[in-house]
Amino acid sequence: MAAKRFSSEQLYSLRNDIPIERLIKDALGIPWRNTEGCFRFLCPLCNGFNTAVNPATNLARCFCCEKNFNAIDLVMLINQSDFVNSIRLLKKYQQGNLKQIQPTRPDLKVRTDGPAHIGKVLKSVIMPSESVAPSADENLCNRVLALEQKLDRLVQRMKELAKSSA
Repeated sequence: MAAKRFSSEQLYSLRNDIPIERLIKDALGIPWRNTEGCFRFLCPLCNGFNTAVNPATNLARCFCCEKNFNAIDLVMLINQSDFVNSIRLLKKYQQGNLKQIQPTRPDLKVRTDGPAHIGKVLKSVIMPSESVAPSADENLCNRVLALEQKLDRLVQRMKELAKSSA
C-alpha cells in the first residue's frame, strides 16, 4: 500500500512551486481568458469569471464566492478526488509524468447543482480536449459563458430588487 502521509515540504512544493495559472490553463483545462491584461478563469464553484490569480501567493481567487484556491484545492474540485489522490496527481504533474489532469467525471468539472451553461455544453461538444491554442470556437464558448454569467447576475439583482420593493 502506498504512503498516505506527505511531508510539509512536499505539500509546500505542490502548493507553491506549480504556477497556478499554468495549472489552470494547461493541466486542468478550466476555461480561461485574458481580459484587459488580467488572467480570468471560470470558477469551479459558482461558474463566474470574476476571478484572478496572484503569482506572488500562487493563489487563485473568485470574487463572487470570495474563495481562494491553491493547486491542491483546484485538483480536488475539478477531479472530484480526495486529498491523497489529488496530491499523487500533482506530484506526477510536477515531475513531468503527467501533462494534463483529467477529471474522473467530465460532467463534474463545473458545479452540477443547477442547469449546465450552454457555453460549457458547446465547449464540451465543439472543443477537442488536446487543444493547444485558443481557437475561434473556444473564444465563442468563453463569450457565451461570460454572457450567461452576466444574465445570471442580472436575474439575481432583479430578484433582490423585487424583494426590497415588496
